[in-house]
Amino acid sequence: MTIISTLLGIFAGICLYVGLLHLLIASGRLKPVLHFCFGLTCLVTFSYILALIPKYKAIDVDEYINAKRLASSLGFLFTSVCVWFVAVYTQFKPVRILLGLNSLYVICFLINQISPASIQYSYINKLSTITMPWGEPITQPEGMLNYLFGLQLLALTSNVVFAFYACYRQYQRGEKSSALTLGVSLAILVGTAQHDRLVDLGQIKSIYIAEYGFVSLVVIMSLRLTKELMQAVKLREQLVESERLRKIAVELERNRLARDLHDSVSQTLFTVATIAEALPRVWKRNPETAQQGLEELAQLTQGALAEMRNLLVELRPNGLVEKPLGELLQQLIKGILGRTSLEVITTVEGDRPLSDEVKLVFCRITQEALNNIIKYAQATQVSVRLHGDSQEIVLRISDNGCGFDSNKIPSGHLGIAIMKERAESIAATFHLSSYPGEGTEIVLSWSTAVNKIGSEE
Repeated sequence: MTIISTLLGIFAGICLYVGLLHLLIASGRLKPVLHFCFGLTCLVTFSYILALIPKYKAIDVDEYINAKRLASSLGFLFTSVCVWFVAVYTQFKPVRILLGLNSLYVICFLINQISPASIQYSYINKLSTITMPWGEPITQPEGMLNYLFGLQLLALTSNVVFAFYACYRQYQRGEKSSALTLGVSLAILVGTAQHDRLVDLGQIKSIYIAEYGFVSLVVIMSLRLTKELMQAVKLREQLVESERLRKIAVELERNRLARDLHDSVSQTLFTVATIAEALPRVWKRNPETAQQGLEELAQLTQGALAEMRNLLVELRPNGLVEKPLGELLQQLIKGILGRTSLEVITTVEGDRPLSDEVKLVFCRITQEALNNIIKYAQATQVSVRLHGDSQEIVLRISDNGCGFDSNKIPSGHLGIAIMKERAESIAATFHLSSYPGEGTEIVLSWSTAVNKIGSEE
């Protein structure tokens, strides 16, 4: 029995390795129940294949019956464990049906233990041999089949029907590749088991080949589960990275809002508080100067209020839905005027409904451009012109400031790069032109036709 015993030993080793591997995987957090069930199935398969070796080596009837009884019992245990693995893998777990299927194999197991010649036979008269092509003799029993053998066929048929129906349910749920993989591996196992039943019934003279079906199930499903595990690990890594980036984005947004509050509202309110505190004393000495202070105080207060409204629009997206782009830009500019003496000429022509995403990008770019003008341009006048028609929306922001060489922007100044990225996010074109001593102009153009074609594609 050298060749067959060697093959069975190799098969058993494969099943042992795969079983221990999946039990180790089950100790992790990714689908532990699934990998535990499959690892247990592999270990039972390992035991079953090892139990077949003594059956092939038996030289007398008693020795064969004992080996047959052990192998059959392990086969029943394998089917009971395997059906639970199928239920977990396909996510079709009717507990009562599963317990009923297991109870059939419990009955078969008990009959197998108490019957004189195992569940397949009432008695075995003698052993015969079949010689394989390479000259190796194979032991075969000769005797009377047990009428309770039909119970084993019933249990096997019931489990097969359940397993393939579970695969069908999984296929219908959309997990086609997983269902087909499991279905093919089960079909191979069932085919080899049916071959062995024909051997038991004396229809064909051959060796038992169910062990090859068992190994094919172990190998095919192990490869499939490993692939799914790698995909799950990759997805988990992507989710972790997405969460990390989300937290960074939230922190950056918080810092930006805090900076905007400090640069605008906080400073404006500080100025308001300073003027309000000084006005009573100034009024006593010079009412005209105090009157100018009151006017400045009103202007600063309105500016702070406009700035707060701008921030609330950013924090509450439905604020974008309620107002057209032209009104949002005017509100934004009004907030900026409250903290600077800069003259801003605003022109809005052909304002029309736009998506929240587009309006937000236009507002953010306008805000960034005006903040840069206030900080760096040394300008006294700014023009903001919004023109829209059925084809495109164009925003032009120009100033009469000192300008700069647009080809020599320091690496630390990210404002322009951020504005370009915002424009690209809505498939808009962004153009900046500036020369030293000649001011700066920014043109943002969003084409309705281009974005309509992109959405259709």
